[in-house]
Amino acid sequence: MPNITILKGHVSPETAYVVEDYPYGYKLRCKIRYWIEYKNNFGFRFVSQTTNPKKPLEHWNAPKAGTYFKFGMCMYLEHENGHVSYSGLHQLCDGAEAKAWQEKYGEGVPEARKDTSRRWIAAKVAYDAARKPGDPLSVGMKEAVQALVK
Repeated sequence: MPNITILKGHVSPETAYVVEDYPYGYKLRCKIRYWIEYKNNFGFRFVSQTTNPKKPLEHWNAPKAGTYFKFGMCMYLEHENGHVSYSGLHQLCDGAEAKAWQEKYGEGVPEARKDTSRRWIAAKVAYDAARKPGDPLSVGMKEAVQALVK
């Protein structure tokens, strides 16, 4: 497992994590900033934005946004190479995967959505714990709902 530092509180261009010396093409250098965006009914996505060293002053290029992850996202710094990366939690994982993700990356979920992420993971774990192989999909729903509202 790579040695990482969880990056917290970077939720807009104004609060973004900024790298001052980033390659722009082959010879030029620029700044790049990273943040996690959250949008209701869509989820979380990783966003990056560079400056344009060919323009005067500090001109920011258009932001580049990634794929939405419904239930959680964490941004982190990899110590080995200094890269900023992210990990997202989606609805297709099982309870064990969701719990493992929470243990590794949960502290990096933006504060405003931490409770929602925590409750969804608890519901996923409770649903899986109540099921046996071959059970209909409705088995475990009662337990999942109970875990979600706690």
